[in-house]
Amino acid sequence: MKFPIITTAPGKVILSGEHSAVYGKEVIASAVKNLRCYMLVEDISKENVESDFIELSFPDLDLDHKWDINKDLNVILKETELLSSVKANPTTFNNKLNSLIEMEILSKDVTLTQNKTNLTDYHHSAKLVFLYLFLHIAPQIKNKKFTLKSNVPVGAGLGSSASVSVCLVLAFLYCINGEEDVKDLELINSLSLLGEKCVHGTPSGIDNAVATYGKAIRLTTNNYGTQEQTKKLSIVENFPESLSILLINTKIPKSTKTLVANVRKLYESDSDFMSLVFNSMHKCSVRMIKNFETIKQLESIENIDKTNDMINGDYQDELAKLFDNIRINHGFLVSIGVSHPGLEKIKILSDELKIGGTKLTGAGGGGCAMTVLSPLDLDDKNLLQFINTLQNDLKYDVHKSQLGGVGAFLIPSNEINDDLAFKFLTEKKLSPETVSLLNEIIP
Repeated sequence: MKFPIITTAPGKVILSGEHSAVYGKEVIASAVKNLRCYMLVEDISKENVESDFIELSFPDLDLDHKWDINKDLNVILKETELLSSVKANPTTFNNKLNSLIEMEILSKDVTLTQNKTNLTDYHHSAKLVFLYLFLHIAPQIKNKKFTLKSNVPVGAGLGSSASVSVCLVLAFLYCINGEEDVKDLELINSLSLLGEKCVHGTPSGIDNAVATYGKAIRLTTNNYGTQEQTKKLSIVENFPESLSILLINTKIPKSTKTLVANVRKLYESDSDFMSLVFNSMHKCSVRMIKNFETIKQLESIENIDKTNDMINGDYQDELAKLFDNIRINHGFLVSIGVSHPGLEKIKILSDELKIGGTKLTGAGGGGCAMTVLSPLDLDDKNLLQFINTLQNDLKYDVHKSQLGGVGAFLIPSNEINDDLAFKFLTEKKLSPETVSLLNEIIP
Protein backbone atom coordinates (compact mmCIF):
# COMPACT_ATOMS: atom_id res chain seq x y z
CA MET A 1 0.00 0.00 0.00
CA LYS A 2 1.20 3.48 -0.88
CA PHE A 3 1.01 6.44 1.48
CA PRO A 4 -0.03 9.16 2.10
CA ILE A 5 -3.72 8.77 1.41
CA ILE A 6 -6.67 10.96 2.36
CA THR A 7 -10.07 9.62 3.38
CA THR A 8 -13.09 11.89 3.46
CA ALA A 9 -16.77 11.81 4.42
CA PRO A 10 -19.54 14.45 4.61
CA GLY A 11 -21.52 15.92 7.46
CA LYS A 12 -25.29 15.72 7.48
CA VAL A 13 -28.38 17.83 7.96
CA ILE A 14 -31.74 16.49 9.15
CA LEU A 15 -34.39 17.67 6.71
CA SER A 16 -37.38 16.33 8.62
CA GLY A 17 -38.23 13.99 11.47
CA GLU A 18 -36.53 15.56 14.49
CA HIS A 19 -37.98 14.23 17.77
CA SER A 20 -40.84 12.37 16.08
CA ALA A 21 -38.23 9.76 15.09
CA VAL A 22 -38.04 8.73 18.75
CA TYR A 23 -41.69 7.64 18.40
CA GLY A 24 -41.21 5.59 15.23
CA LYS A 25 -41.81 8.26 12.61
CA GLU A 26 -39.99 8.86 9.32
CA VAL A 27 -36.67 10.73 9.24
CA ILE A 28 -34.91 12.24 6.23
CA ALA A 29 -31.30 13.41 6.34
CA SER A 30 -29.02 14.65 3.59
CA ALA A 31 -25.30 14.87 3.09
CA VAL A 32 -23.87 18.40 2.89
CA LYS A 33 -21.49 18.79 -0.04
CA ASN A 34 -19.19 21.47 1.37
CA LEU A 35 -19.02 20.25 4.96
CA ARG A 36 -16.62 17.32 5.06
CA CYS A 37 -14.09 15.61 7.29
CA TYR A 38 -10.67 14.79 5.79
CA MET A 39 -8.05 12.41 7.20
CA LEU A 40 -4.47 12.12 5.93
CA VAL A 41 -2.69 8.86 6.73
CA GLU A 42 1.10 8.71 6.47
CA ASP A 43 3.97 6.50 7.53
CA ILE A 44 6.03 7.59 10.54
CA SER A 45 9.57 6.45 11.20
CA LYS A 46 10.39 4.22 14.15
CA GLU A 47 11.98 6.10 17.05
CA ASN A 48 13.91 3.01 18.15
CA VAL A 49 14.17 -0.66 17.31
CA GLU A 50 11.98 -1.83 20.19
CA SER A 51 9.03 0.53 19.79
CA ASP A 52 6.19 0.89 17.30
CA PHE A 53 3.74 3.76 17.37
CA ILE A 54 0.35 4.92 16.20
CA GLU A 55 -0.55 8.60 16.32
CA LEU A 56 -3.74 10.65 16.16
CA SER A 57 -3.59 14.36 15.34
CA PHE A 58 -6.75 16.48 15.42
CA PRO A 59 -5.57 20.12 15.26
CA ASP A 60 -9.15 21.45 15.21
CA LEU A 61 -9.42 20.22 18.81
CA ASP A 62 -5.79 20.89 19.79
CA LEU A 63 -5.32 17.13 20.09
CA ASP A 64 -2.17 15.21 19.26
CA HIS A 65 -1.44 11.88 20.93
CA LYS A 66 1.05 9.14 20.15
CA TRP A 67 0.66 5.63 21.62
CA ASP A 68 3.57 3.24 22.04
CA ILE A 69 1.87 0.08 20.79
CA ASN A 70 4.05 -2.31 22.79
CA LYS A 71 3.70 -0.40 26.06
CA ASP A 72 0.48 1.62 26.03
CA LEU A 73 -1.75 -0.81 24.15
CA ASN A 74 -0.26 -4.18 25.07
CA VAL A 75 -2.73 -4.56 27.95
CA ILE A 76 -5.41 -5.11 25.28
CA LEU A 77 -3.31 -6.62 22.48
CA LYS A 78 -2.38 -9.52 24.78
CA GLU A 79 -6.09 -10.37 25.16
CA THR A 80 -5.93 -12.77 22.23
CA GLU A 81 -9.22 -14.46 23.04
CA LEU A 82 -11.01 -11.11 23.06
CA LEU A 83 -9.47 -9.98 19.78
CA SER A 84 -10.32 -13.35 18.19
CA SER A 85 -13.92 -12.86 19.26
CA VAL A 86 -13.91 -9.37 17.73
CA LYS A 87 -12.49 -10.73 14.47
CA ALA A 88 -15.12 -13.47 14.37
CA ASN A 89 -17.90 -10.87 14.74
CA PRO A 90 -16.54 -7.95 12.70
CA THR A 91 -19.67 -5.80 12.61
CA THR A 92 -20.81 -6.40 16.21
CA PHE A 93 -20.01 -3.87 18.93
CA ASN A 94 -17.84 -5.46 21.62
CA ASN A 95 -18.67 -4.03 25.05
CA LYS A 96 -15.70 -5.72 26.71
CA LEU A 97 -13.24 -4.12 24.27
CA ASN A 98 -14.87 -0.73 24.80
CA SER A 99 -14.72 -1.12 28.60
CA LEU A 100 -11.08 -2.21 28.53
CA ILE A 101 -10.10 0.86 26.52
CA GLU A 102 -11.90 3.05 29.06
CA MET A 103 -10.48 1.34 32.16
CA GLU A 104 -6.96 0.36 31.09
CA ILE A 105 -6.00 3.21 28.77
CA LEU A 106 -8.17 6.33 28.96
CA SER A 107 -8.63 6.31 32.75
CA LYS A 108 -4.83 6.40 33.06
CA ASP A 109 -4.37 9.14 30.45
CA VAL A 110 -3.23 12.16 32.45
CA THR A 111 -4.20 14.52 29.61
CA LEU A 112 -7.80 13.47 30.23
CA THR A 113 -7.76 13.20 34.03
CA GLN A 114 -5.74 16.29 34.99
CA ASN A 115 -6.03 19.96 34.05
CA LYS A 116 -9.36 19.48 32.34
CA THR A 117 -10.51 22.05 29.77
CA ASN A 118 -13.63 22.66 27.72
CA LEU A 119 -12.09 20.33 25.09
CA THR A 120 -11.45 17.40 27.44
CA ASP A 121 -14.74 15.62 26.63
CA TYR A 122 -14.06 15.97 22.90
CA HIS A 123 -10.53 14.61 23.40
CA HIS A 124 -11.92 11.65 25.33
CA SER A 125 -14.48 10.84 22.62
CA ALA A 126 -11.93 11.21 19.80
CA LYS A 127 -9.41 8.93 21.52
CA LEU A 128 -12.06 6.35 22.41
CA VAL A 129 -13.43 6.11 18.86
CA PHE A 130 -9.94 6.03 17.37
CA LEU A 131 -8.65 3.30 19.68
CA TYR A 132 -11.82 1.22 19.49
CA LEU A 133 -11.90 1.18 15.67
CA PHE A 134 -8.12 0.61 15.49
CA LEU A 135 -8.27 -2.38 17.85
CA HIS A 136 -11.50 -3.70 16.32
CA ILE A 137 -10.48 -3.44 12.66
CA ALA A 138 -6.70 -3.26 12.32
CA PRO A 139 -4.70 -3.98 15.52
CA GLN A 140 -1.82 -5.25 13.37
CA ILE A 141 -0.95 -1.90 11.79
CA LYS A 142 1.87 0.19 13.22
CA ASN A 143 3.93 3.32 12.65
CA LYS A 144 1.12 5.32 11.06
CA LYS A 145 -0.04 8.85 11.75
CA PHE A 146 -3.68 9.87 11.25
CA THR A 147 -4.20 13.63 10.84
CA LEU A 148 -7.78 14.81 10.90
CA LYS A 149 -9.08 18.12 9.58
CA SER A 150 -12.77 18.97 9.37
CA ASN A 151 -15.04 21.83 8.45
CA VAL A 152 -18.04 20.07 9.99
CA PRO A 153 -18.81 22.03 13.20
CA VAL A 154 -18.31 19.87 16.28
CA GLY A 155 -21.27 19.46 18.63
CA ALA A 156 -23.72 21.23 16.30
CA GLY A 157 -25.83 18.20 15.34
CA LEU A 158 -24.33 18.05 11.84
CA GLY A 159 -22.86 14.55 12.04
CA SER A 160 -19.26 15.43 12.89
CA SER A 161 -18.62 12.24 14.90
CA ALA A 162 -20.09 10.05 12.15
CA SER A 163 -17.93 11.65 9.47
CA VAL A 164 -14.87 11.03 11.66
CA SER A 165 -15.86 7.39 12.19
CA VAL A 166 -16.31 6.82 8.46
CA CYS A 167 -12.92 8.42 7.69
CA LEU A 168 -11.25 6.18 10.30
CA VAL A 169 -12.92 3.01 9.04
CA LEU A 170 -11.95 3.78 5.45
CA ALA A 171 -8.36 4.46 6.53
CA PHE A 172 -8.02 1.31 8.65
CA LEU A 173 -9.49 -0.88 5.90
CA TYR A 174 -7.01 0.54 3.40
CA CYS A 175 -4.11 -0.03 5.82
CA ILE A 176 -4.84 -3.76 6.03
CA ASN A 177 -6.33 -4.60 2.63
CA GLY A 178 -5.36 -1.79 0.26
CA GLU A 179 -8.20 -0.79 -2.04
CA GLU A 180 -9.94 -4.16 -1.73
CA ASP A 181 -12.54 -3.11 0.87
CA VAL A 182 -12.69 0.67 0.46
CA LYS A 183 -15.58 0.45 -2.00
CA ASP A 184 -17.61 -1.91 0.19
CA LEU A 185 -20.01 0.75 1.47
CA GLU A 186 -22.14 -1.75 3.39
CA LEU A 187 -19.09 -2.85 5.40
CA ILE A 188 -17.95 0.76 5.93
CA ASN A 189 -21.42 1.73 7.16
CA SER A 190 -21.61 -1.22 9.58
CA LEU A 191 -18.15 -0.58 11.03
CA SER A 192 -18.62 3.18 11.35
CA LEU A 193 -21.79 2.53 13.38
CA LEU A 194 -19.51 0.91 15.98
CA GLY A 195 -17.62 4.20 16.32
CA GLU A 196 -20.93 6.02 16.79
CA LYS A 197 -21.88 3.55 19.53
CA CYS A 198 -18.71 4.47 21.43
CA VAL A 199 -19.93 8.07 21.65
CA HIS A 200 -23.73 7.91 21.53
CA GLY A 201 -24.65 4.52 23.01
CA THR A 202 -27.65 3.63 20.85
CA PRO A 203 -27.50 5.80 17.71
CA SER A 204 -30.12 5.45 14.99
CA GLY A 205 -27.47 4.83 12.34
CA ILE A 206 -28.67 7.59 10.04
CA ASP A 207 -25.64 9.85 10.63
CA ASN A 208 -23.05 7.25 9.62
CA ALA A 209 -25.29 6.08 6.74
CA VAL A 210 -25.32 9.60 5.30
CA ALA A 211 -21.55 9.93 5.81
CA THR A 212 -21.04 6.58 4.05
CA TYR A 213 -23.49 6.69 1.15
CA GLY A 214 -23.90 10.44 0.66
CA LYS A 215 -27.03 11.69 -1.14
CA ALA A 216 -30.05 11.54 1.18
CA ILE A 217 -31.14 8.78 3.56
CA ARG A 218 -34.55 7.97 4.98
CA LEU A 219 -35.00 6.02 8.20
CA THR A 220 -38.25 4.08 8.50
CA THR A 221 -39.38 2.30 11.67
CA ASN A 222 -41.69 -0.67 11.20
CA ASN A 223 -43.93 -2.14 13.90
CA TYR A 224 -42.96 0.59 16.38
CA GLY A 225 -43.44 -0.34 20.03
CA THR A 226 -43.71 -4.07 19.42
CA GLN A 227 -41.25 -6.94 19.72
CA GLU A 228 -41.15 -7.03 15.92
CA GLN A 229 -39.92 -3.41 15.69
CA THR A 230 -37.30 -2.93 13.00
CA LYS A 231 -35.55 0.04 11.45
CA LYS A 232 -34.78 0.34 7.76
CA LEU A 233 -32.31 2.75 6.20
CA SER A 234 -32.69 3.43 2.50
CA ILE A 235 -31.11 5.82 0.01
CA VAL A 236 -33.37 8.42 -1.58
CA GLU A 237 -32.16 7.74 -5.11
CA ASN A 238 -34.14 10.47 -6.89
CA PHE A 239 -32.81 13.35 -4.84
CA PRO A 240 -32.12 16.82 -6.29
CA GLU A 241 -28.52 17.70 -5.51
CA SER A 242 -28.91 21.08 -7.21
CA LEU A 243 -30.64 22.76 -4.25
CA SER A 244 -28.45 25.21 -2.35
CA ILE A 245 -28.76 25.64 1.39
CA LEU A 246 -27.50 27.82 4.19
CA LEU A 247 -26.62 26.10 7.44
CA ILE A 248 -26.68 28.58 10.30
CA ASN A 249 -24.95 27.61 13.53
CA THR A 250 -26.23 29.81 16.36
CA LYS A 251 -23.54 28.40 18.70
CA ILE A 252 -26.19 28.59 21.43
CA PRO A 253 -25.49 25.72 23.90
CA LYS A 254 -28.11 23.00 24.00
CA SER A 255 -28.73 19.67 25.69
CA THR A 256 -30.22 17.07 23.36
CA LYS A 257 -30.88 14.83 26.36
CA THR A 258 -32.91 17.54 28.12
CA LEU A 259 -34.86 18.44 24.98
CA VAL A 260 -35.77 14.80 24.31
CA ALA A 261 -36.79 14.39 27.97
CA ASN A 262 -39.05 17.46 27.82
CA VAL A 263 -40.80 16.13 24.72
CA ARG A 264 -41.23 12.81 26.52
CA LYS A 265 -42.97 14.64 29.39
CA LEU A 266 -45.39 16.20 26.91
CA TYR A 267 -46.08 12.80 25.40
CA GLU A 268 -46.66 11.17 28.78
CA SER A 269 -49.02 13.96 29.87
CA ASP A 270 -51.27 13.50 26.80
CA SER A 271 -50.15 10.67 24.55
CA ASP A 272 -53.25 10.82 22.34
CA PHE A 273 -52.74 14.48 21.47
CA MET A 274 -48.97 14.16 21.00
CA SER A 275 -49.50 11.10 18.80
CA LEU A 276 -51.56 13.31 16.49
CA VAL A 277 -48.67 15.80 16.36
CA PHE A 278 -46.10 13.09 15.64
CA ASN A 279 -48.34 11.52 12.98
CA SER A 280 -48.63 14.92 11.31
CA MET A 281 -44.85 15.36 11.46
CA HIS A 282 -44.53 11.93 9.83
CA LYS A 283 -46.87 12.95 7.01
CA CYS A 284 -44.81 16.10 6.55
CA SER A 285 -41.65 14.00 6.14
CA VAL A 286 -43.33 11.72 3.60
CA ARG A 287 -44.59 14.74 1.65
CA MET A 288 -41.12 16.29 1.65
CA ILE A 289 -39.62 13.12 0.17
CA LYS A 290 -42.23 13.29 -2.58
CA ASN A 291 -41.40 16.98 -3.13
CA PHE A 292 -37.70 16.21 -3.53
CA GLU A 293 -38.34 13.31 -5.90
CA THR A 294 -40.70 15.39 -8.05
CA ILE A 295 -38.23 18.29 -8.18
CA LYS A 296 -35.52 15.87 -9.34
CA GLN A 297 -37.82 14.49 -12.02
CA LEU A 298 -38.79 17.95 -13.26
CA GLU A 299 -35.14 19.05 -13.30
CA SER A 300 -34.34 16.12 -15.58
CA ILE A 301 -37.12 17.08 -17.98
CA GLU A 302 -36.21 20.75 -17.81
CA ASN A 303 -32.64 19.93 -18.86
CA ILE A 304 -34.12 18.49 -22.07
CA ASP A 305 -36.54 21.33 -22.74
CA LYS A 306 -35.83 24.51 -20.78
CA THR A 307 -38.31 26.49 -22.89
CA ASN A 308 -41.35 24.50 -21.74
CA ASP A 309 -43.45 26.91 -19.65
CA MET A 310 -45.64 24.10 -18.30
CA ILE A 311 -42.60 22.26 -16.89
CA ASN A 312 -41.21 25.46 -15.40
CA GLY A 313 -44.61 26.16 -13.82
CA ASP A 314 -44.77 22.66 -12.32
CA TYR A 315 -41.22 23.09 -10.97
CA GLN A 316 -42.16 26.37 -9.30
CA ASP A 317 -45.32 24.83 -7.84
CA GLU A 318 -43.36 21.89 -6.40
CA LEU A 319 -40.80 24.22 -4.82
CA ALA A 320 -43.65 26.15 -3.23
CA LYS A 321 -45.04 22.89 -1.81
CA LEU A 322 -41.59 21.98 -0.44
CA PHE A 323 -41.25 25.37 1.26
CA ASP A 324 -44.77 24.98 2.70
CA ASN A 325 -43.82 21.62 4.20
CA ILE A 326 -40.59 23.05 5.61
CA ARG A 327 -42.59 25.87 7.25
CA ILE A 328 -45.18 23.44 8.65
CA ASN A 329 -42.44 21.13 9.87
CA HIS A 330 -40.78 23.96 11.77
CA GLY A 331 -44.15 24.96 13.22
CA PHE A 332 -44.65 21.50 14.67
CA LEU A 333 -41.20 21.66 16.29
CA VAL A 334 -42.04 25.04 17.79
CA SER A 335 -45.30 23.61 19.12
CA ILE A 336 -43.53 20.88 21.09
CA GLY A 337 -41.18 23.40 22.68
CA VAL A 338 -37.83 22.62 21.03
CA SER A 339 -37.17 25.91 19.25
CA HIS A 340 -35.31 28.87 20.75
CA PRO A 341 -35.55 32.67 20.37
CA GLY A 342 -32.18 32.56 18.60
CA LEU A 343 -33.58 30.15 16.02
CA GLU A 344 -36.78 32.15 15.61
CA LYS A 345 -34.76 35.23 14.68
CA ILE A 346 -33.42 33.28 11.70
CA LYS A 347 -36.89 32.07 10.72
CA ILE A 348 -38.45 35.54 10.93
CA LEU A 349 -35.64 37.19 8.96
CA SER A 350 -35.80 34.49 6.30
CA ASP A 351 -39.55 35.04 5.89
CA GLU A 352 -39.18 38.83 5.77
CA LEU A 353 -36.52 38.69 3.04
CA LYS A 354 -38.17 35.81 1.14
CA ILE A 355 -34.96 33.78 1.08
CA GLY A 356 -36.51 30.30 0.88
CA GLY A 357 -37.66 27.62 3.33
CA THR A 358 -36.21 27.80 6.86
CA LYS A 359 -36.51 25.44 9.83
CA LEU A 360 -34.49 24.36 12.81
CA THR A 361 -32.53 21.18 12.22
CA GLY A 362 -31.47 18.68 14.84
CA ALA A 363 -32.54 18.64 18.46
CA GLY A 364 -33.28 22.39 18.64
CA GLY A 365 -32.92 24.51 21.77
CA GLY A 366 -30.13 26.38 20.00
CA GLY A 367 -27.80 24.63 17.63
CA CYS A 368 -28.54 24.98 13.93
CA ALA A 369 -31.15 26.09 11.43
CA MET A 370 -31.20 25.41 7.72
CA THR A 371 -32.54 27.45 4.83
CA VAL A 372 -33.22 25.83 1.48
CA LEU A 373 -32.64 28.70 -0.94
CA SER A 374 -35.14 29.40 -3.69
CA PRO A 375 -33.43 28.62 -7.04
CA LEU A 376 -35.89 30.69 -9.08
CA ASP A 377 -36.62 34.13 -7.68
CA LEU A 378 -33.98 34.73 -5.00
CA ASP A 379 -32.95 38.36 -4.70
CA ASP A 380 -29.14 38.51 -4.33
CA LYS A 381 -29.34 41.71 -2.27
CA ASN A 382 -31.76 40.09 0.15
CA LEU A 383 -29.52 37.03 0.42
CA LEU A 384 -26.50 39.21 1.18
CA GLN A 385 -28.50 41.15 3.80
CA PHE A 386 -29.64 37.88 5.36
CA ILE A 387 -26.09 36.52 5.64
CA ASN A 388 -24.62 39.81 6.87
CA THR A 389 -27.28 40.16 9.56
CA LEU A 390 -26.69 36.62 10.79
CA GLN A 391 -22.91 36.93 10.81
CA ASN A 392 -22.36 40.52 11.87
CA ASP A 393 -25.35 41.32 14.08
CA LEU A 394 -26.17 37.92 15.58
CA LYS A 395 -22.61 36.50 15.41
CA TYR A 396 -23.82 33.22 13.93
CA ASP A 397 -21.71 31.02 11.65
CA VAL A 398 -23.16 30.63 8.16
CA HIS A 399 -22.17 27.85 5.76
CA LYS A 400 -23.37 27.85 2.17
CA SER A 401 -23.51 24.48 0.48
CA GLN A 402 -25.66 22.10 -1.54
CA LEU A 403 -27.67 19.11 -0.45
CA GLY A 404 -26.51 15.60 -1.33
CA GLY A 405 -23.14 14.72 -2.79
CA VAL A 406 -20.60 11.93 -2.44
CA GLY A 407 -20.27 9.90 0.74
CA ALA A 408 -17.15 8.01 1.82
CA PHE A 409 -14.24 8.49 -0.57
CA LEU A 410 -10.53 7.69 -0.62
CA ILE A 411 -8.01 9.91 -2.39
CA PRO A 412 -5.08 7.66 -3.39
CA SER A 413 -1.44 8.55 -3.00
CA ASN A 414 -0.90 9.27 -6.70
CA GLU A 415 -3.42 12.12 -6.54
CA ILE A 416 -1.78 13.82 -3.55
CA ASN A 417 1.06 16.04 -4.68
CA ASP A 418 3.66 17.53 -2.33
CA ASP A 419 1.95 20.93 -2.32
CA LEU A 420 -1.42 19.49 -1.26
CA ALA A 421 0.15 17.30 1.43
CA PHE A 422 2.16 20.26 2.77
CA LYS A 423 -0.90 22.51 2.96
CA PHE A 424 -2.93 19.77 4.63
CA LEU A 425 -0.35 19.17 7.32
CA THR A 426 0.68 22.77 8.02
CA GLU A 427 -2.71 24.53 8.08
CA LYS A 428 -4.37 24.19 11.48
CA LYS A 429 -7.74 24.81 9.82
CA LEU A 430 -7.91 23.90 6.16
CA SER A 431 -8.05 27.06 4.05
CA PRO A 432 -10.82 27.49 1.45
CA GLU A 433 -8.13 27.04 -1.23
CA THR A 434 -7.02 23.68 0.19
CA VAL A 435 -10.62 22.51 0.62
CA SER A 436 -11.25 23.46 -3.00
CA LEU A 437 -8.21 21.44 -4.13
CA LEU A 438 -9.45 18.43 -2.19
CA ASN A 439 -13.02 18.73 -3.46
CA GLU A 440 -11.83 18.93 -7.06
CA ILE A 441 -10.57 15.36 -6.67
CA ILE A 442 -13.83 14.09 -5.15
CA PRO A 443 -16.38 13.15 -7.86
